[in-house]
Amino acid sequence: MVSGASPMLMPREDPVGKIVFAAFVLIVGLVSFVALMTFLAAVFRDMTERCKDTIQQAPIRVLLIGLAGYALFGGLAGWLYSMAVVERLLETEIVPGLLVAALLVAIVPLIPSILAAPGTFSNIGDRLAAVHGGEMSGLRRTALGTLVSVLAVWFPIIGWFVIAPVLLAMSFGAFVSGFWRRFAH
Repeated sequence: MVSGASPMLMPREDPVGKIVFAAFVLIVGLVSFVALMTFLAAVFRDMTERCKDTIQQAPIRVLLIGLAGYALFGGLAGWLYSMAVVERLLETEIVPGLLVAALLVAIVPLIPSILAAPGTFSNIGDRLAAVHGGEMSGLRRTALGTLVSVLAVWFPIIGWFVIAPVLLAMSFGAFVSGFWRRFAH
């Protein structure tokens, strides 16, 4: 018995469509990131080579510099954020200027990390090419290293909490070390 209301059409679940869409987004994202890193390697060729050489000469030092830099910027951003959020009796007051400062301090180390990432990926591509005994051009080496690194970061837990932070710290440390080495000479 119908109670006078029109029947409501419910959309059906389409799990296959969701899976296909997710796979499409992952593939497009992967190709776009590889293209971006290859583009940055082509545009900033000197910086890419300098960062790659810095990582090859002293990888542990580069990693420690990157971790120290991220700890410094992260601690400062956390302190600014704690100052921006003021708990009062029953409400929370946010100081917009300090919140914006905390976000900017948190974003600052990402810029050099992104600029130096092609050098890190080029180093990984170099090592992969050496395993197979082949020699690759700089851009192919960067593309291969980026592809392998991104696929490694997609692994749950290990990729998210070990590989991705190590790659970011290596990139930041390579940028700082390369920058220091460039102006020290």
